[in-house]
Amino acid sequence: MSYSKIGSIEAIALIVVVILNHIVLNLPETFLGSCGSSSPLNIIYVSILIFIFLFFVIKLFKNFSNSDIIDISEFLGGKYLKTIIGVLFIIYFILISATQLRGFGEILKIVYFPKVAICFLSAIFLVVAIVANKFGTNTIIKTNLIIVPLVMFNLLVAFFCVSTRFVPERIFPILGYGVNETFFSGISNIFALNGISYIYFLLPMLNKKENFKFISFIGIAISSLFVFLSVTCLLFSFADALSINDVSPIYLLIRGTDFGRFIQRPDAIFFLGWILSLMSYISISIMFITKIMQKIGNLNASFPLSYATAGLIFIVALLPKGEVEIRFIQNTLYKYSTISLVFVVSFLILIFANIKYKKKHKISNMESDLINE
Repeated sequence: MSYSKIGSIEAIALIVVVILNHIVLNLPETFLGSCGSSSPLNIIYVSILIFIFLFFVIKLFKNFSNSDIIDISEFLGGKYLKTIIGVLFIIYFILISATQLRGFGEILKIVYFPKVAICFLSAIFLVVAIVANKFGTNTIIKTNLIIVPLVMFNLLVAFFCVSTRFVPERIFPILGYGVNETFFSGISNIFALNGISYIYFLLPMLNKKENFKFISFIGIAISSLFVFLSVTCLLFSFADALSINDVSPIYLLIRGTDFGRFIQRPDAIFFLGWILSLMSYISISIMFITKIMQKIGNLNASFPLSYATAGLIFIVALLPKGEVEIRFIQNTLYKYSTISLVFVVSFLILIFANIKYKKKHKISNMESDLINE
């Protein structure tokens, strides 16, 4: 797979953009639904676990400094395993992108465009993503580097402004629904930090591969911080955040905030940042999907594939018939596909590939020793 080289800050923004888009939808609500008042504690616990996991992932990549997970799959199991893993990641990225697109489109429709068809709103984002891919990887990455700090600042301002109506006592009972929900079944909330899925493809893209560890940890740390802040703000601001079923909890958090007499619709300012963020995210997803297609199909041109990719995302985005199906995909299908592919399958591939690598080099060293003797 041919990659354009990117810098460390650009790579961090690439990881963070995933979580920023999920925060805007119902990710904080997912934590509150599973853990209740112990959600902030659960996020800290899950973040520690993912840092431990990430430490081992980075160690396992040391023997494959110019490879991504697709290359490593080919090394381990040949073209068949390479194709299987490539297809799984294509399906995974399409599923996430389509769900994000449909979910945000529904919010836009409810809040601003009740008479506009959801297919039209979805098409606008995909057209922008196709145009961005036409200009190439560098344009997408550099644009994302501008958008991500804007959205981060956007959210931080919102969190700060709503802090005046916090009720910190809502954090009690500290263990929420119980020890099991916080520390055992709550482990499944590790899916929320799925920016790690990009890390499996990041190494060949870096200008300075020695910064891989720093980039990975900082990207996940920023993601964890924003998830923590969003969940804590919702918990402290609403007596029952789970009663919000029709629009984003983060949107309602901002909508009910007084920003002064000169700003009558603060939510419109924040929505602009979120729209740009989703456009950037969809562009990046299409970029990765087309690169994977290019690799497993041994194709030279990647841009024509962006049309097919956008078409697939569009079709999948329109499949859910209503809010119930969208939430099922977000809370169940997306969660367990992330855990299975990103945290289990890919990790096992790295482990077995390293075992094969060591055996192969051990045999090579033995043969060299025999020749020298």
